[in-house]
Amino acid sequence: GQPTNLPEIIENDTTTKRTTHSIFKKVVVQLTTVGIVLGSIGLRRYVTGGPYSPWSCSVFGYQCDRLYDFQFNGYVHEDYISAESVFKKNFYTGEEVGAATAAYVDGELVLDIQGGWQDPVKKIPYTNKTLQMVFSSTKALTSIVVAQFIEKGVLDYEEKISTYWPEFAQGNKENVTLSDLMQHAAGVNYLENGITFAEAEDSERFSRILASQPHAFGGVRTRSYHAASRGWYINEILKRVAGVTVNDVAAEFNKKYDIEWYLRPYQEEYDERISHFYGTTPLIELYLSIKELGFANFIKAVWNPDENFVKTADTYPNKTPTLDSGSLAIRRIESPSYSGHTNARSIAKLAAMMANEGKAIVKGEPDLFNANTYALVTEQAPLDFDLFFKRSIKFLKGGWGNHGEFLVEGVQFVGWPGLGGSTFLWNDELKIGFAYHMNGIPSFKSPDDRSMSILAEIVKQVQKKNK
Repeated sequence: GQPTNLPEIIENDTTTKRTTHSIFKKVVVQLTTVGIVLGSIGLRRYVTGGPYSPWSCSVFGYQCDRLYDFQFNGYVHEDYISAESVFKKNFYTGEEVGAATAAYVDGELVLDIQGGWQDPVKKIPYTNKTLQMVFSSTKALTSIVVAQFIEKGVLDYEEKISTYWPEFAQGNKENVTLSDLMQHAAGVNYLENGITFAEAEDSERFSRILASQPHAFGGVRTRSYHAASRGWYINEILKRVAGVTVNDVAAEFNKKYDIEWYLRPYQEEYDERISHFYGTTPLIELYLSIKELGFANFIKAVWNPDENFVKTADTYPNKTPTLDSGSLAIRRIESPSYSGHTNARSIAKLAAMMANEGKAIVKGEPDLFNANTYALVTEQAPLDFDLFFKRSIKFLKGGWGNHGEFLVEGVQFVGWPGLGGSTFLWNDELKIGFAYHMNGIPSFKSPDDRSMSILAEIVKQVQKKNK
């Protein structure tokens, strides 16, 4: 009863299995290829679709209506509607959580708008009552404060810091001038042993720590951005020559100019007004970092971290992560390099007075300083290479920047930005004072297109009117 064609049957069965296996492999390869292609498209859509866009919208175009779920408040002059439109577009493209912008032109407030959420979970809107920590935009305020004491003759940019503060002359710092400090060339860009919250709150101990810090470059004048430390050293100088800190002077500004700047807002009354920060996903942060640095520079930064850069970046109390900046512990430390809590109109008003060469823009209010002082503090400082930024950066004598990143529509602005995007900028030719701040920090780039695109519309409108 055995079949006589068994070898043929076995051969046919083997052939069938081979054919089936071959088809299966082709299907798997095709499905894998399709998966890779669709996955790549989806991944690209995800990382480029706006850091705060719902992923369902970025990848599949689903739930995109959430991008329009924002409230907007404030005022805009009819001539500057295009700037308002750009501001709103930032939200509609998933670039914002909550933000505000303001501008004065020739002493007139032409833009003061807010949008989005102070707290997106609780749906608390971002309004003119919201206070935002603006990081290094605070440095622009601090430079104005120092310039006032220059005008009073209490301080001199070319004087050695040790003249005002003898204990400072330690560790090869005896020849460091106030000008060096204002232009980030004082050699105290980091604290060798770091700083704790407890040490920073103990004023006498903090002062000793600052004074004992050795010069990072052996006494040789070297520019390397003082991200956090510049403001602490300025405060120590002001305490000795005038018995005040930057926060004390800011409090006077608040009364004189009807603005709000707080460098140590730890009181309970501010709890509901201060907006915390919001990052994005690690994948988007990685994409933006590579995009901004370039792949080669990104790899170099990862595999060969610069000790000077790392130490400078870590010179914050307890090396506190950036997005914890709304915490009560940080709010208790006055840090005139980064701890300014304010709103856009308050930034823009000071910027507008700077654009007016230090003179008041509201009748009855005092000037910031006179024309001679303005001319002195805005003198161009020598161009130096900055070891932190790894490039040459233009500074003015008083400590504000005027480099290429502040060039908008061919117009050079002066001021300084804050980590993640906030700005304090002015131009005294077109009489523009501009401000922007936000609670969404998708990357460390500053300024970025969110603010600069708004400012570009303002510049174009002013240039059009001046023709």
